[in-house]
Amino acid sequence: MLLKKAYAVFFSPTGTTEKAVTAVAGGTGLPLEKIDLTPLKTRQAFKRSFTKSDLVVVGLPVYGGRLPYNLENFFAGLNGKDTPAVALVMYGNREYNDALIELKIRLEERGFHVAAGAAFIGEHTFSKNIATGRPDANDLAIAADFGRKAASFIAGDKQGVLTVKGKYPFEWKGFDPAETRTEPGRPPHPSVSTNQSCTQCGLCVEECPWGAIDAEKYTTDSIKCLRCFRCIKVCPVSAREVADKKFLEFLPQFEMRLNAVRKEPELFLPE
Repeated sequence: MLLKKAYAVFFSPTGTTEKAVTAVAGGTGLPLEKIDLTPLKTRQAFKRSFTKSDLVVVGLPVYGGRLPYNLENFFAGLNGKDTPAVALVMYGNREYNDALIELKIRLEERGFHVAAGAAFIGEHTFSKNIATGRPDANDLAIAADFGRKAASFIAGDKQGVLTVKGKYPFEWKGFDPAETRTEPGRPPHPSVSTNQSCTQCGLCVEECPWGAIDAEKYTTDSIKCLRCFRCIKVCPVSAREVADKKFLEFLPQFEMRLNAVRKEPELFLPE
């Protein structure tokens, strides 16, 4: 199969997924185009059809063992015609559970042939102290080499069955902001608020992937908000914050538990 171009397609609120997806796509050695579907307006307007000569690397973060809720508009604009694809998920050093097999299924429903899969570790959304600085240089080197191997496998028209980690029907429900979290050992839903440092620049409203921040009051709709913390990352004056007492009290033990073992990328090619 003649591959002409690689696409890095991603939803990446804090930038970690983007790094890994770009490294895999760049490792193919093909001309590269990045498609950032993190902004809500971009996802709503996006529509692209891909061919058999394209290699599409698609990456999403993991929320509670599954793909993020409310991302129908991410997949709706992706159309493949037996287009080869690599499915990639990014998680915060806990576990990715059913997320990778879910992504594989969703892409196949859109006409893609998922030829490879991978799970990478990124700095946790809830804390810079969990998987700090990841994906790091070693992770990205692994990602680039995996991209080379995946492209070589696809271009060589090799046959095989791709099996990835996860179960279907899904065992994990994922993170639903509409449900109160009561499971032992899981952090409570943190509430994101705006403090007095706010200059009302509107950047958080513009950058919120869910449209969850009120443009006048800068309050957050807790049902829409998936706690991706993009608003906290992009705020130029640190006006967006988590002031939830229960969450902050729980965080140290959560950090200790998730940092107990450094997990490494898991890579899947057909057997």
